[in-house]
Amino acid sequence: MKRALILLLLSSSAACATQNPRVLAFRLEETTIADIHAAFKARTLTCRQLVGLYLERIKAYEDGGPRLNATTTVNPKALDAAAALDAQWQRSGPAGPLHCIPVLLKDNINTADMPTSSGSAILKDSVPRDDATIVKALRNAGALVLGKASMGELAGAGYNTIDGQQRNPYHFRREAGGSSNGSAIAVAANLTTLAVGTDTLTSVRLPAAVTGIVGIRPTTGLVSRSGIAPRKANIDTAGPMTRTVTDAAILLNVLAGPDPADRLSLEVYSQYPAPGKMGRGYADFTHHLKTGSLKGARIGVVQDFFGGDPEIDALARAALVAMEARGARLVEVRLDPDFFDRYVRNGFANLTSILMYPFRESWEAYLATLGPGVPKTVVEWVRIYETELSKSPLPPEAGPFSALGILKESLMHSAAEPAYQDMITNVLPMLTKLKLAIYERQQVDVLVFPYQPAFAPPISNPVETVEDPTYVAAPDRPLPWNLGGYGSVGFPMIVVPMGFGTQGLPMGIAFMGRPYEEGRIIGYAYDYEQATKLRRPSPLLPPLPGEGSR
Repeated sequence: MKRALILLLLSSSAACATQNPRVLAFRLEETTIADIHAAFKARTLTCRQLVGLYLERIKAYEDGGPRLNATTTVNPKALDAAAALDAQWQRSGPAGPLHCIPVLLKDNINTADMPTSSGSAILKDSVPRDDATIVKALRNAGALVLGKASMGELAGAGYNTIDGQQRNPYHFRREAGGSSNGSAIAVAANLTTLAVGTDTLTSVRLPAAVTGIVGIRPTTGLVSRSGIAPRKANIDTAGPMTRTVTDAAILLNVLAGPDPADRLSLEVYSQYPAPGKMGRGYADFTHHLKTGSLKGARIGVVQDFFGGDPEIDALARAALVAMEARGARLVEVRLDPDFFDRYVRNGFANLTSILMYPFRESWEAYLATLGPGVPKTVVEWVRIYETELSKSPLPPEAGPFSALGILKESLMHSAAEPAYQDMITNVLPMLTKLKLAIYERQQVDVLVFPYQPAFAPPISNPVETVEDPTYVAAPDRPLPWNLGGYGSVGFPMIVVPMGFGTQGLPMGIAFMGRPYEEGRIIGYAYDYEQATKLRRPSPLLPPLPGEGSR
């Protein structure tokens, strides 16, 4: 069905594209917001032509070739929307800072004109009644919603019962993280200009790291969660996924802003430094995009996250040398052993399990907002998974972190349990204080570390398992995921490309700031990015005819 839709859209755009051969002067691959708007101003590109080029790539690499499975839905009115934006540009200029910038949305973000599936076959045809708050903001900024990005089922790993396995664009037999993997793949494979993911445990940052793009997990509450399917309501957040730090900052400008429909959003903005000067219509994160931002910065290098794949360690050390050359001062940081063992290495499973206790209530509250054809209780969902979906060509995954595992576990718990109440009242605020103390004790401005101890792993799911003896696993190394998100307010983090291993797989380095310090980490990441420029498109997905040459 998706292929037929794309062919129909392409047939209606072919004449428009060929009528203006000047489009060839524009290069689609690795294009940025600034590149697109410059081409519009120069009259070498129209919005309709731009969308047609992306549809061609989706047809070639999603529905054909490697079948990346990055998209679940292509906007059936994408070309109509593009034509309307072209008319507006001619009539009165750009609609906003994202005028005709194609954006793919993770498929747990509500759209009133397309299904929102959360990666589950149960919701594959479910169209919400209204756009999520951030979707309204994107449309108001002139963005063109190109479609919905595939995702790990119910925000789990990189496989779902609609599309199957999402594939890493740099190695088709490797995974691309989870659960915002479709968003990351689409950006890395140049199927869109921008994407939006969501991050609870690591779901923006991990896919960004293993596909060589930029991903931001903002301070929890900086971006409204209203209209986004919940996972862990206390720490969920949406975040930008782009190819450059500049585009990430521009996208965050649009996404950020207080929302009365999200209680945490209002709490965060009441505490944000310089209230009234952040978010939509308030301030501009691009003000922090300055070369020289690293000069004099005290960079806390967290040694606990080194010692995995030697190639990743080497890339990280080279990144640190580049930061030092920009004037940063490197400070060796080792986490307190008790904190490290209890909340990073050994206590992680217990922490994440308890935070899932309210899932049944929050999931059923979300389902209640959907149409009458959607099962409304977790009990019904479990029955469908265990009977109908278990016999489908794309059966659900098993295990505690699978969609079925999450649903069944949620039947045993609730937010009223003492363990959960203690987590919210005591543990998360304590974690915030313990993490803030790291910065104070070491007198550092930011914490930096390689985001993963291993490159993307081989594919493994219910229908496909890849044996790859070249894969270097690092199972004994701690993961930095929960260092950022867990706390009374999540700590912002940005992941930026730091190069490639010998097998051609990318990896990212992370800058983690204190709450409300998005501007600081964006500035550091930008300065590092400009010094190194290590982002590269996949050689496995070359430009198509008409896209412009490399």
